[in-house]
Amino acid sequence: MSFTGKSILSGRKSRTSRLHFPGFVWALLFLALCPSLLAQTPNPAATGPAKNNPEGFTTGWTLGTRFEGSYSSDGGVYDLGSALGYNFSRHFGVDVGVPFYFVTSPTSTKNNNPGAVSGIGIGSFFTDLRWNYPNKSLNYSSAVHLTAPTGDKKKGFSIGHVTWNESNHFDHAFGDFSPFVDAGVGNTVMDTRFFHRPFATYGYNAQFNGGVEYDPGNFSFSVSAYDVAPWGNQTVISRVFRCGSAAKCSASGSSTNRSGFTSSSVTSGGADLVRDNGYNAGIDYKPVGYLDFEFDFSRSVPLRLNSYSFGIGVDLSWLLRPRVH
Repeated sequence: MSFTGKSILSGRKSRTSRLHFPGFVWALLFLALCPSLLAQTPNPAATGPAKNNPEGFTTGWTLGTRFEGSYSSDGGVYDLGSALGYNFSRHFGVDVGVPFYFVTSPTSTKNNNPGAVSGIGIGSFFTDLRWNYPNKSLNYSSAVHLTAPTGDKKKGFSIGHVTWNESNHFDHAFGDFSPFVDAGVGNTVMDTRFFHRPFATYGYNAQFNGGVEYDPGNFSFSVSAYDVAPWGNQTVISRVFRCGSAAKCSASGSSTNRSGFTSSSVTSGGADLVRDNGYNAGIDYKPVGYLDFEFDFSRSVPLRLNSYSFGIGVDLSWLLRPRVH
């Protein structure tokens, strides 16, 4: 997921009003890497302490690029691209995009099924509707994330259905410390900045995350605990086990194997198939207003899985707005 993930375009005002040469070089580099690819934004609503975004979104066009992903013993899932959006007011904005995935499969999967490993490809087209209401007493943001099934289901880059997720974020700053709570609901479990899952899901679920962020300046630190509470029938589509051209790309009966995504393209079962909970920790470094680096860790208790994640983001909105002198 998935309500603590950083958006490519958070809507925050830049900490610097003038762009220096290093920033221009970074911008050109990221545009050259992905001129026509639009990245996934797990949580398009602005997050972070209210003191960092006291005036809400900056009205006008927004543009950003981001490379992020997670590595674990069950494989690596990474995505790269840019996102284009428009903030209609200080409280409401829209983003559109398509993620481009890079996926590595674990050695065990490659050895047992050399023709059934994942790879690279374009994911599902998405649009985000974002609301942001910062306040000294309580910072609130919300987002509706919608996708169309345009990605390759055999590679796990789409679940073959239209998906929706609605998320809500609350926090209050006590000096440099900001306790926060995230809650939402949807018909798929979204990735987060902490955990790009080696599988995608289809089925109703609620997600919760709560913790605290310490933000003394350019560096910020966060710790939290999360819970995924699904209900009804669930389908898991693997990102690390590709469905071969001659294979049946559908589930065979009901399964309770939580790790079925490492040996099967599609698994289906009850709610327990995707139920999850665990812990997150992250470090974020923002040397200047348009550049962001982060490193995150997540522990899934039911999967007994440790995931190590990173993110590199550049805000290019200055290209679409008048220079501020």
